[in-house]
Amino acid sequence: MLKQFRHWVVHLSRVLMLCGILLLIHFQHSRLVTRHRLQPLADVELSKVQSVYSDAAGWGEVDERGGRQVISADGKILGCVIQTAPASDHFLGFSGPSNLLIALDTQDRIVEIQILESRDTRDHVELIRKNHAFLDSWKGLTWSEAASRRDYDVVSGATLTSYAMLQGLQSRLGSTTISQKFPKLLELRDAQVFFPTAKRITKNEIVEGLWDVHDESSRIVGAILRTSPAADEIIGYQGPTETRLAIDSDGKIVAIAVMDSFDNEPYVGYVRGDAWFAKKLKQYSIHQWSQLDIEKERIEGVSGATMTSVGIANAIVAAAKRYEAEIHSAQMSQAKRVANHWRGISTIAIVVLAIVLGMTSLKGRKWLRVSFQILVIGYLGLINGDLLSMAMFNGWAQSGIPWQNALGLVALAAAAIALPIVARTNIYCSHLCPHGAVQQLLPRRWKLKSPLPKWLSLILLGIRPILIAWVLCVSLFHLPFSLVDIEPFDAYAWRAAAWPTVMVAVLGIAASFKLPMAYCRYGCATGAVLQYLRRHSQSQRWTRADFFSFGCFAFGLLVFIIHR
Repeated sequence: MLKQFRHWVVHLSRVLMLCGILLLIHFQHSRLVTRHRLQPLADVELSKVQSVYSDAAGWGEVDERGGRQVISADGKILGCVIQTAPASDHFLGFSGPSNLLIALDTQDRIVEIQILESRDTRDHVELIRKNHAFLDSWKGLTWSEAASRRDYDVVSGATLTSYAMLQGLQSRLGSTTISQKFPKLLELRDAQVFFPTAKRITKNEIVEGLWDVHDESSRIVGAILRTSPAADEIIGYQGPTETRLAIDSDGKIVAIAVMDSFDNEPYVGYVRGDAWFAKKLKQYSIHQWSQLDIEKERIEGVSGATMTSVGIANAIVAAAKRYEAEIHSAQMSQAKRVANHWRGISTIAIVVLAIVLGMTSLKGRKWLRVSFQILVIGYLGLINGDLLSMAMFNGWAQSGIPWQNALGLVALAAAAIALPIVARTNIYCSHLCPHGAVQQLLPRRWKLKSPLPKWLSLILLGIRPILIAWVLCVSLFHLPFSLVDIEPFDAYAWRAAAWPTVMVAVLGIAASFKLPMAYCRYGCATGAVLQYLRRHSQSQRWTRADFFSFGCFAFGLLVFIIHR
């Protein structure tokens, strides 16, 4: 009984030391990020924006939105720049958030977006840097247009990083457009003019400016689309006009009403009283309006109010385009959420299969084991890129765990950590690691016939502790080195893989022809940490790994105290 108690105490101390190291990484990172946030945007090198503002000679004042003005040599304001941090800090990509630099002109239009800094996986960020269309697609949009934009694409191979950047960008810009020109809300009596059976109206959660109309049985009988705020910047003769479109369940416009306006009132009155113009506008469906070219369709204005009526027609086009774009975006987002949901479920299913295979007699069936290894390599590795790494764990320790965006990866990590502690088996390394599965499938005919010299074995055994110490130093001091370069796992995300991680992968596999599982035995820092957590018959004894772990914890604590 005493032996078992000692066994658990010693092993619990290992888990606590590892948790302590992760907490120190988190606290040290938070401290350094806080210091960084306190630095004004003036600390950004002027050369970063001189490609955008060719006459830039210095920095001006900080405006009310937290942007730093860019000025010329004679003091003229050329525009301003803002950064998305700290508003973007809680939007995590694969392993961390990104900070974007947004340059705007004097008309509040975006002229450039740069990746100022990123704590996400370097190779994914580089993939986005090379895909100029991703960030360039925001050029020309005003602050409010960019904040409410929904029709964007992500970069293939860097999906999570793309989403995090987009979320951070729009969060910094205010997320949604709030109309100030036509603040009057739609009321039930307004809807009953178009739909006499209306008993209730609700604001549509997808399309801004759209209201669903319900009858007494709560069935949706139609909808009312306001051209505001989509068309608030479209000017007729003297100003914008709000128009309301009554849409039936088939998308057909059944009625049109011209409402409040900043235009010349006699002209607006002419449009309201022209039955022919209203009939002309109603002949198109909302989908057709979204693709309509006013000039090609020869939609003529009302006599005496040409500019006002054409402005109203252009406003309907703008509102219809936003309607279609937001409906399409919602459908795509739902499809992506479903795909991400099933991706997570698939990964969890593979984890469960690995547990069954690794902890039952099924592990003795070679055909089943080989088939599962191929599945792991193909699905977890090449398709999903779901591999655990020191870079990933470091990113999570610094910035938090992406529970929503990477549920399958989180479940994989949970199983990899918990099972060695509870069930005494390192399922991840033996069954779930794609790189380990590749090594297991290699033929053994070329392996060394004699054991390695003792001196060489000692050198090889020292590689993993050195790598772990390097990870700790990079994490605590925020050194400008990418941790993905010391492991082969990012090579499986082949769209974003850089040459260092590919070289590690190739060399590790090549070495495994001579030394079975060479990379796992001598080069895998992640595997070493997971193996350290594994409970076994000798767990009650202190080992060299325990002294090394304690040394890492003490070093981290010392750095934290000194920096304090």
